[in-house]
Amino acid sequence: MTKYTLDNVKKSRLIVIALWIIYASAYFGRTCYSTAIASIVSSGIHTKSEIGLVGTAFFFCYGTGQIISGIAGDRVNPFGMVLFGALGSSVCCFSMAFTKSLALMAVIWGANGIFQSMLWAPLLRIFSQTISSELREKAVLNIALSLPVGTVCAYLLSTIIIKYSSWNNIFLCGGAVIFTAFLFGLFSVLYSQKSIAKTVAVTQEKNRNTKSGFLPAVVSSGLLIIVIPSFLHGMMRDGITNWVPTMITEEYGVLPSFSVFLTVVLPIFNAFGAYIITPLYRKLGCNEMKTAGICGIFALIPMVLLLFIGKMPVVVSIILLALTTMSMYSLNYLIISRVPVRFAENGHTSSVTGLLNSFAYIGCAVSSYGFGAVSQKAGWSTVIVIWIISALLTSLFAFLSNKKWNKFIVGR
Repeated sequence: MTKYTLDNVKKSRLIVIALWIIYASAYFGRTCYSTAIASIVSSGIHTKSEIGLVGTAFFFCYGTGQIISGIAGDRVNPFGMVLFGALGSSVCCFSMAFTKSLALMAVIWGANGIFQSMLWAPLLRIFSQTISSELREKAVLNIALSLPVGTVCAYLLSTIIIKYSSWNNIFLCGGAVIFTAFLFGLFSVLYSQKSIAKTVAVTQEKNRNTKSGFLPAVVSSGLLIIVIPSFLHGMMRDGITNWVPTMITEEYGVLPSFSVFLTVVLPIFNAFGAYIITPLYRKLGCNEMKTAGICGIFALIPMVLLLFIGKMPVVVSIILLALTTMSMYSLNYLIISRVPVRFAENGHTSSVTGLLNSFAYIGCAVSSYGFGAVSQKAGWSTVIVIWIISALLTSLFAFLSNKKWNKFIVGR
């Protein structure tokens, strides 16, 4: 088989670091919106259901954009896609700081969803097909850490900004962070340009000559079932994170800045999700869907206890919410990071990533508006019941997909 990795470990490591920083900064940028929600609502500018529509616009555009970006990521230069997406996202963050119009906010944040949809699928293709093989396994695992790190940084800086300034400056900060990451990524790609150009050309030729079509791979692997756990875990993962500051503010009567500070605990827990689930994943023979089914069952414990939110100390509620989101990030690592890498030999890593991430963020779009609307009409306890049902269904469909998935991964 033709060798198609970067010919220099040092350059591979630089690319891994640059992509890690870009994706962490992207999560910093998208978290800016959720950290600003409580302040926007408390200021009376918009209601919860109205402001939820802006988040829905992001997730809908991100989710649908994933399909296009996933397919494109297997056919065009993935480095160019990642850099263009990061640059566009920074522009959107800057623009959000200068508008209070709900319609314009939805358009800008929706555009941000399109730009950010250009990041993950080509990034995972680079990790699975381009960088040095000795760095590949750790790169796929460690990229999961970029999500909570970016989120923690956003929460901490947003807490300070909300306390001493207005919510608009949160978006200015987010734009600056993403733009800085873009510049570092651009430098890294230019530094490794000759090796990258050679690698991309060889990989694209390999993908064109692959014998396995995309649709047969989707059917034989059980992906048509796996998209359901992907949708459900996405609905809970970002949906819970986006609404926690508002939930804590309403249930315990604390200031928005304090609730944002408290929810820093969530991404700290989330940072360990991929690492905690890895020993179980290996013990189960590196079977992603069997591990995902068990992970969904574990998530039920803190969810059921959360039915008593408002009746127990705020710290306990935060810890239970953190355990819940940590389970979702474990599922995210299994479904969104590990599953697509299995398709590297078929040349479909980016396309599969786009498909699964698309369903995950359609779930996020549903939760961004839906959780706010349901809490407004029926209270947060009803929202938590929806989480419990979703976790049960996630486990059920993960186990249902396991027979086909296990046959697909044998020998890979």
